[in-house]
Amino acid sequence: MNPILVVVTAVLAACLYLVGLALDLFWLKLLTKPWLVVALAAAVWNHAGSGAGRRIAWGLLAGAVGDVCLALPNAFLPGMIAFAVGHGLYVAAFLQWSRAPAPALLAPVSIFAATGLWLMLPGAGALTLPLAVYVLVIGAMIWRAAACALEPQDDTLIRWGPLAGAILFGFSDMLIGIHRFAQPLSGAAFPIILSYWAGQTLFAATAIRRK
Repeated sequence: MNPILVVVTAVLAACLYLVGLALDLFWLKLLTKPWLVVALAAAVWNHAGSGAGRRIAWGLLAGAVGDVCLALPNAFLPGMIAFAVGHGLYVAAFLQWSRAPAPALLAPVSIFAATGLWLMLPGAGALTLPLAVYVLVIGAMIWRAAACALEPQDDTLIRWGPLAGAILFGFSDMLIGIHRFAQPLSGAAFPIILSYWAGQTLFAATAIRRK
């Protein structure tokens, strides 16, 4: 497929999704939400080679599945599972990029995870256990993304892209969790999706650059 057509289609879908958010149009949001991430997955698959690049591509596709699930009523748990699978694939990719033990980085990541659990678990109800597992998985993803920044690299994107993407993804997920389980946040949908898209884009761009 023509890469320019893919980019134009993905950007158009993203814009239409934002319109759907603003006007609260369910079907427009459902039909357009995953396409930007699907396009990123296709770009990584075509340009990042095998190994870690393919894991990033599969992780992006898992995120696209999660996007659809979160847009559907009563599908929050399947969406959380899909995103957890994606984070697991990112962890595997980041471990290929850096195997530095990075024990010192566990402290800030643990504070982030503990804060999220403290805020969200009281309102999680039947989702308490899946939510706790999910927070641990995304914490592991952020930790391994941060470890990539310990590797000496002249290329700024290769060194800092995974960490910046993980922080943006974590911020997006934290907003979702607080909005759903602790306190409804007015207008949260826009920072949630924009930070999520930015995080996924950084993962994809890093995978392509590392080729």
